[in-house]
Amino acid sequence: MKKILFFFLFPLSLLQGIDIDIENPSYENGKLTTEDGGVITAPNFRLQALRICYDSSNEQSLLEAEKNIILEFGEYFFVGKQLVYDFKTKTGVLYHGRTAVDQWYIGGEEIHLCADGSFYIRNGFATTSENARMDWQLETGDAHLKDHHMLTAKDVKFRFIALPIFWMPKIHLDLNALFDPPVRFNIKVGGTRGSKVGFIYKLYSTPYWQTNLKVDYRVKSGFGGGIESYYRSPCKCTSFSSINYISDDKTRFDSKTRTRYRLEGNYHTQLNHGKTTVDATWDKLSDYEMASDYDDADLYLVLANPTQLYIRHQESNWIASILTRVRINQFQTLKQELPTLYGAYRPFEIGSTGILSAGKFEASYLELEYTNNSEPDINDYNSPRYEASQSFWKPLKAGAFTMTPEVGMTAIYYGNSKKRSDRWMAIGQFELDMRADLYRFYGDCKHVLTPYLRYQYYTFPTTSPDDHFIFDINDGWYRLNALRLGLLNNFYCKSSPCCIYRKLYLDLYTYAFFDTKTIEEIIPKTYARVIYNFTDRMRHSNLFVWDFQHQIVDQFNSLLEWTINTTMAVALEYRHRSPYAWRKVDATNFILDSFRSVDDLEKTLLSDRRDTFLYHFYWKFHPTWAFAFQSRNGWNRKDEVGYKEFQVTLLGTFRSSWNVKMDYKHREHDDRFSIHFSVGLNRPCYDYNACRVPCLEF
Repeated sequence: MKKILFFFLFPLSLLQGIDIDIENPSYENGKLTTEDGGVITAPNFRLQALRICYDSSNEQSLLEAEKNIILEFGEYFFVGKQLVYDFKTKTGVLYHGRTAVDQWYIGGEEIHLCADGSFYIRNGFATTSENARMDWQLETGDAHLKDHHMLTAKDVKFRFIALPIFWMPKIHLDLNALFDPPVRFNIKVGGTRGSKVGFIYKLYSTPYWQTNLKVDYRVKSGFGGGIESYYRSPCKCTSFSSINYISDDKTRFDSKTRTRYRLEGNYHTQLNHGKTTVDATWDKLSDYEMASDYDDADLYLVLANPTQLYIRHQESNWIASILTRVRINQFQTLKQELPTLYGAYRPFEIGSTGILSAGKFEASYLELEYTNNSEPDINDYNSPRYEASQSFWKPLKAGAFTMTPEVGMTAIYYGNSKKRSDRWMAIGQFELDMRADLYRFYGDCKHVLTPYLRYQYYTFPTTSPDDHFIFDINDGWYRLNALRLGLLNNFYCKSSPCCIYRKLYLDLYTYAFFDTKTIEEIIPKTYARVIYNFTDRMRHSNLFVWDFQHQIVDQFNSLLEWTINTTMAVALEYRHRSPYAWRKVDATNFILDSFRSVDDLEKTLLSDRRDTFLYHFYWKFHPTWAFAFQSRNGWNRKDEVGYKEFQVTLLGTFRSSWNVKMDYKHREHDDRFSIHFSVGLNRPCYDYNACRVPCLEF
């Protein structure tokens, strides 16, 4: 091997920094050549080839290479058949070359190397296929790659094997977003909407913005399509997403209802160093059934999202916000807030008394708009609403015992009522919280015993709930005289020097109601909530409620979660509700129980009588294949028949990053089989099981 350094042969000003190491070189008329291979290196440049010719005649600095070319150019590595490169301009052309960028393979007939480190491709391709005969590819007329991942291409054809699928005039693609597949296909068979084929194609992609084209065809209803857009700012303080979809539904013969659409989106941003947040959501649908007819989710109901604008500002001592919520879908029943202004100050201590004070204020104009299909005797209503509340409390500690008395008052003014006159509502509140934290160690375990009680007394409101409008739960004030008495057990264990977990959670409690006409028994029900971790892979959660008044099990929930190993997991759950278990947003709020009798509530839709069994099984039986099964069976529903629903899913990845998902869904009134294809990889997991923080679990 003979090594020749150019600064021994040529002027340093022309060739400084170039190092040539070639086998059996020959030099003639300013040209240095070899047929036996060599390596040439320079700043941001390294070439290895079998045939090399360097031409320095006429003050040139031109390199030509052929056969077995391996080229390192800046951040990229290329292979190709022929290279022409000018060291003076730092530009060149690689013929029939290709390179790899992350999981992408990119190449073409001509790759033009640019001085800034980027390159252009003529008649090129981009794929994730590792084979010479590619499963799929994006064919491009002209393409430009810069910043190691930003690809801009013109005259783009998508081919599956040798079959052209579709054509796009231009795309802008972020290759780092391979984990967000550039194209996804889906095929569905059966269902109330009929069979369907469709695809989602990434039109434009940057590190911060992505736009997708969605096109599908349903056998019964016809074509549909839309645009999806997603944005996230470089500072991650602003995000935006929208999905706009339209279809021509052949199943509808009325031309006014045949065009169906959904315009959905959300926006979030932070201002003033995070002190101010702005959130906006919108969801406009052509009709009530649009959300469910054109959604292919799992076994869950799809509803329209609210349309609202929420602005919140927080300082060290106060919080203020404004919320505007409007109804843009006539089929929705919605409380419109036009708008609601909210303000609250940070709780503070009054002097050195130890008494803490907190207060808030709301001003709103509210409208409750019912759907157009409501009963004739149900009317919309509206009213200005102003609310102010103030509370004072003081923690008192004596040894292991802590007692916190609290007094407060809430006043609400309604500018309108059922009698077309204004109404004032005021209510006084008194609460007393007492608890003690007792503990004992048993080796590496700790038992914490917390007896507690919480007494709540609300006075009669100055205006009955029947005499003012009820917009939501915040208007449902009424007299309450209740005591919660309980015994909480927590059993903690140390599994390793740095990891503590809770072995057992047991909360036994009951509610007592005093001088409450709608509740016959002083103690109507008793409760037990248990969470037991058999191991770090198995958990059993239970809720048991016994109804003394009717001598029945009021509620029973039992959930078993078991991660069998790293590839298999199962969850089983049984739920029981009696006719006297009410559907409530807050299960610990008993104002409704104090205002309406049990017999009245049992006759309404609030009665939640039902039994449900849920099952979920997951098995990753191969490194790239997994199986999942979900089911839910319901019976004993009030005025409704039982149901059996299940879903079987097979997920896998094969060949060059082709992902497949096959589903069979059986619902109450629908059976559907679907196949989804996408090109891409799953996002990598960066959790290497490093326990940097003690894993306290509560």
